[in-house]
Amino acid sequence: MRRDVLTRLQVEGVQGLLGCRTELRFRQKHPPELLELQIEPRGRLHADCLPPDLPPPCATCGRVGFRLPEQPILDAASLPTGVDLFRVGNFATMVIGTDRFMEAVRRLELDGITFREVPMR
Repeated sequence: MRRDVLTRLQVEGVQGLLGCRTELRFRQKHPPELLELQIEPRGRLHADCLPPDLPPPCATCGRVGFRLPEQPILDAASLPTGVDLFRVGNFATMVIGTDRFMEAVRRLELDGITFREVPMR
């Protein structure tokens, strides 16, 4: 993400975004300053959408291997406050943005991102 985009999102009120400098090398004289977002695992998928026969977690890293449910449901009690973008703790490749994040992206007319509503219970 470009630094100016991160700043604009923060000005729009998006909370909890932390950008870290990338280690990318460009061949240009004046390369763009790109940041990588640090998106922490916070919430969890609700047990109702998980397979009943989950394998035990990895003894080393704690990962439980399963496919993303067709209809994911977030566990409302596990959702963080104070951050508008986070990873799902028990399915870390899934990134969740709050309504505030989505509305800021739309107001700023940022492209390259799509949204899908995920229910919670």
